[in-house]
Amino acid sequence: MPYGQKLARSNPLDAFTLDDFESRSGSATSILRTIAGLYLRHASSPVSRTRVLTLATSAGVGQAAAQTAITRLADRGLLQTPQDGMVSISSPALAMFARGTRRIFTPRQMSADDQWVLVTYSLPETMRPARHQLRKHFSQLGGGQVSAGLWIFPEYLHAEVLEVLVSLEVRQNATLFVTGRPEFAHSAAAAAGSWWDLQKLGKRHEDFIATVAHLGIESGSPAHSYCCYVTLIDAWRAIPYLDPGLPESMLPKEWPGQRSRELFLALSAAHQQAAQDYADHLLGSESS
Repeated sequence: MPYGQKLARSNPLDAFTLDDFESRSGSATSILRTIAGLYLRHASSPVSRTRVLTLATSAGVGQAAAQTAITRLADRGLLQTPQDGMVSISSPALAMFARGTRRIFTPRQMSADDQWVLVTYSLPETMRPARHQLRKHFSQLGGGQVSAGLWIFPEYLHAEVLEVLVSLEVRQNATLFVTGRPEFAHSAAAAAGSWWDLQKLGKRHEDFIATVAHLGIESGSPAHSYCCYVTLIDAWRAIPYLDPGLPESMLPKEWPGQRSRELFLALSAAHQQAAQDYADHLLGSESS
């Protein structure tokens, strides 16, 4: 069995706790985290620290900053760094990256006819820590908070919502409803503005557009595509979690989400394969 598959057995909650959606993209630690998710997790065996540093420096990270980033990610439980100078991905991180594959690379937007999942729950005061964790993870799944104990998600997130409830051991305290279009008290847009922080989400999209606008869709050299693609994914990867992809009727006018999705898909198509080839070259025989 390949190395990555053996490590992938882990508590789903561990994978959720490694998410870092509030971290600053573009930092050395964030870039290395992105490289781990794109390339290191597919290695058939642990990768030498030297090659990990080469992957980082080829993406524009300084040598000293890359060394520090490896240490930080090891302290957070994402990387494993045994004394033999090798680097591997932890089991929870492999599970987290598997979730990322489903979310990051196929951004979705709901249509007017798509269904919703409503989650209602009641947790006693003795379970206050679980209540806090539930709110945190539901928010990071892209859920909207209708009221204190009621959340709404696109139906396509049904399985991930259940995974959070089971992992936090509160499934027995929650009831889920799959439903069609809600009957809003006022307008769909007003409801969305109340249930989600659309201003914050919109700023995420605008920041992404500003960050990657200079990349261009010209493939150039493999080394150039590698640097572009790592920058692209690092700037994008939190957005498909935090933004549920609401239908157009629920979004403000001039919503930047569609522009950012189109830009992401165009840049990804331009650079992904050349970046993969270059990463394989840097990893040499250590790439699976």
